[in-house]
Amino acid sequence: MFYDKVGVPREVLEWDQEARERYVEYAKRGTQTVHHARGMIVGCAGAGKTTLLKRLQGCSKEEIDNVKSTEGLEVHEEIFDLCYKTQSLKARNIDTGDKREDSSATNIDSKTLTFFDFGGQCAYYACHQIYLTRRAFYVVVVDASKRLDQKVDEKVCDQDGSVFSGWTYGDYFVFWKKSIHTYCGSEKDTDPKPTVLIVVTHWEEGNRQYQSKEALLNSLKHIFPKSTNLSMYITEDNVYFISFPLKPLQDLEKIVFDIALHQRWKENIPKEWAFFEIEINQRKHNEKILEVNDLTTKLSDKGVEVTLEQYEDMLRYYHDAGKVLYFNEEQLKKYVIIDVQWFIDAFKYIITDKLHFKGIDVAQEDWDEYYTTGNLKDGLLAKIWEHKGDVSYTNQEELEDLLDPDLVDTNGNLLLKFMQRLGLVALGQESHYVPCMNRKEMEEELSNLIKDSDSKSSVLIYRFTFLPFFFFFRLIVACMQEDDWEVLKTHGTSCLYRDTAVFSFAEYHIVISVTKESIQLQVLHSMPGHALKTDKTQKIQEKIENILHMFAGQFMKKLFFDRGIRCQMDSSKATAMDITEHFLTGKNIQKDDREKMCPLHQVINRHFINPKELTKYWKM
Repeated sequence: MFYDKVGVPREVLEWDQEARERYVEYAKRGTQTVHHARGMIVGCAGAGKTTLLKRLQGCSKEEIDNVKSTEGLEVHEEIFDLCYKTQSLKARNIDTGDKREDSSATNIDSKTLTFFDFGGQCAYYACHQIYLTRRAFYVVVVDASKRLDQKVDEKVCDQDGSVFSGWTYGDYFVFWKKSIHTYCGSEKDTDPKPTVLIVVTHWEEGNRQYQSKEALLNSLKHIFPKSTNLSMYITEDNVYFISFPLKPLQDLEKIVFDIALHQRWKENIPKEWAFFEIEINQRKHNEKILEVNDLTTKLSDKGVEVTLEQYEDMLRYYHDAGKVLYFNEEQLKKYVIIDVQWFIDAFKYIITDKLHFKGIDVAQEDWDEYYTTGNLKDGLLAKIWEHKGDVSYTNQEELEDLLDPDLVDTNGNLLLKFMQRLGLVALGQESHYVPCMNRKEMEEELSNLIKDSDSKSSVLIYRFTFLPFFFFFRLIVACMQEDDWEVLKTHGTSCLYRDTAVFSFAEYHIVISVTKESIQLQVLHSMPGHALKTDKTQKIQEKIENILHMFAGQFMKKLFFDRGIRCQMDSSKATAMDITEHFLTGKNIQKDDREKMCPLHQVINRHFINPKELTKYWKM
């Protein structure tokens, strides 16, 4: 591929013309060749992902027997050297899973392999967006002791009451395949598709649920929706079966080595950028968030002179590469998080089961409220982080000791602002909203109010080929930051639910819901008998669609969605909370006064629709 031939980071080639020209100027002063491969181990909780990594490291049976399920995400930076003489992986530091590898002594000229171990519990999926990237290959782990049509134990994935409730092992397999295809694929057919290995664990006699390898492969291939081509990721050449007792994984190790040695991981970066990588590797053990000006000064002291604009380009590259978190935006551009694992841990501690925090002196009702509604009181958050010990800078005073106090908003700390930017948390004055923790169902009173309203729009549907898990949460967090929108309250509590959020805008109520493949929008007047105004509903529609398009464009393989209207036999009772989708596109309906037969229900559930009434409040 062209990227491989020129050795320029792929992200740089996709920058705008002005930024690419700046990169050329940097490169003229000299470049450094780096070769860092990255592998992502994903799959349902309990499938054996962490055990697989330990086996590749050559850990003892005792160490493997003591493996604990990964919480959140564990980054094992440059855990392997690629040993060309033996054509094998050479483990650098074999640890027990609690201690991080020391990367401060990394030789930037060496060929290395980093592994990311993704926790399978569904609450952690919200932070996976930070790392799922086409700059990696993927190992999807499947547990052969479970049938694909078997429902996952609610306790294993902590999915009870969540949007994943009732999912099967097959559902999770499809979810991961869709995620990889969406996050890591390319719109260009000429670009290579993501490299995906499937590792089937627990293939020992008497334990597996499938009689033969062919039977399991056929089941995997036929589990995908017919509308997708995801079965292309399953071939006999990329599926590996492993079992106990422990045996060396020579075949799997060899293919992983070959993938990691590929030229696609080789890049030429400006020498100034290489100095920066060494700098952050040395400093992140003691410092987590740095001011960009401080980095500029440090490198200047070492004789590396770069402008602020050049720094921003460099930070943009390392952000894309997953090395740092940096956003060139007004509130955040002065800072860079150089230890992303620390950031992930900070979020992981927020969403970890409350049983892991025995001994925290907080009222039980605060815990109960948080684990039901996602409403996290500031005092509870401070206690959680204080209890963990290794998440510092958790309050205003500590931040002021570390950073310029004039740049830190008194309403929250910088760590939470980065989380809000990623749609993980919505900041409040005395409490914060963590969407992925919300298991609350809508009250019957509010549901009936929406259903019985005599002044409401039809339901506008945005249907996705694949709707990422966190997309709805990011949308709600973004809506909560709109100046003229407020979360509706009933009986003093916010109308935020696991799959629905209700906002107020002027005299209108806005209902936003999510299903497995769609986001839905409906508007109703807060005063009975008052008519909706088209200019207002279309303003709401425009705001929602601007946010959706912005988020969809941030994926490597841009997300596309169809806009349509819900068809129902009794359209006056249709609400955005209904899960059954009768989807009418603009091609199905025309804006006229004539009633017509519903094109979707001409025989079964036969009924008529009024196109003008269905579409009058929306831009179609």
